[in-house]
Amino acid sequence: MGQQQFKDQVLFQQVSQNDVEGIKSLRHEGAGLEWSDKEGRTPLILACANAKLYDVAETLLELGSNVNAYRSGCNAGTPLHHAAKRGLENTVKLLLSHGANPLALNDDFQTPLDVARDNGHSDVVRAIESHICLFSGWMRQFYGTSFQELFSPQLLSRRVWVVVVPTSSGNPSKPLKLELVVYAILQDAQPITVMPLWKAKLEEPRSDQSDASVIIVDNSSKRKKQRRRGYISHARRWAQVDRQMRLKLAAATKGDIKQLNWFCEACKGTPQPMNLPMFLQTTEKIISNELTPSVPLLRAAVEVEDGSVHYPSFPSTNFESKEGSGGSGVCVICVDASAEAACVPCGHVAGCISCLKEIKNKKMGCPICRASIDQVIKLYHV
Repeated sequence: MGQQQFKDQVLFQQVSQNDVEGIKSLRHEGAGLEWSDKEGRTPLILACANAKLYDVAETLLELGSNVNAYRSGCNAGTPLHHAAKRGLENTVKLLLSHGANPLALNDDFQTPLDVARDNGHSDVVRAIESHICLFSGWMRQFYGTSFQELFSPQLLSRRVWVVVVPTSSGNPSKPLKLELVVYAILQDAQPITVMPLWKAKLEEPRSDQSDASVIIVDNSSKRKKQRRRGYISHARRWAQVDRQMRLKLAAATKGDIKQLNWFCEACKGTPQPMNLPMFLQTTEKIISNELTPSVPLLRAAVEVEDGSVHYPSFPSTNFESKEGSGGSGVCVICVDASAEAACVPCGHVAGCISCLKEIKNKKMGCPICRASIDQVIKLYHV
């Protein structure tokens, strides 16, 4: 065993012993922070799986540990996945404050938010959602058939907690999409409704309504129309609509049109400047919410400069033309670093070396053609 590997292993052991000073000393002597044991745990992953090692996790992050380091196998996921699985709210908030990606996928194609929901950790669910949501708040949901709502809308409403959050599409080359998530109470980790907004139609409230509401219909659940002859009654037409996933929501306080407009804008992918989520304040992300034609398509990246918010347009990236012209292009995954690496055997120059290696480890395939990646090779432009 080499001296470097020995130092790395000793630092890993110091993590389990909760020895902060020992870790700092070993790091000063050149010990690495990304060594992993046979179970695939790095020092940071080990620290983020134990509430008693919060100070160690904080120290490792300050020393430069990779907050988004990914490991496959029995301990698959990022440090945030492990903290979310165990319900470590403070550790989750620590990782998010240091740039942890809340939309990273593990081997089961779950985000840390999915993991927290499945394990019933409502505090962690609230912490992650508050970090990434474009909207969150109490609203009123009208339930029952549409026919019943015509006669007694106020009697058929309940108070629900609603959030609009981005979700990973599973394809790093594509923009994020949005989901509408509804909870019965704040103490719930599992939502009662999750609606993919990119497949939905949003009918905005009319200004002449005394108690305005918005209706959202998931078109993906719409049954295929069959040819019918003769007259179809009004009641039967309502029944056909009710077979779709349909939500009717109003502001928590009757007449609060400001909250309702904020909710509608969030569903379109437009965060409000005064309520910009931390996820968009600290990173540049592209959000695509492909609603049906009744709501305009938004493909925007949010940039925060001197407190102002801008929504510049991003032209589609033509990888073939960039390669042909000799330019390096931009990484289609992080949309930040240069496209400096090629996927083998397909040969597409799609991203930076770190992003493509992460995709290779997750066995997700080339972000351009989805072919399997056997090797990632860094290119040097002259």
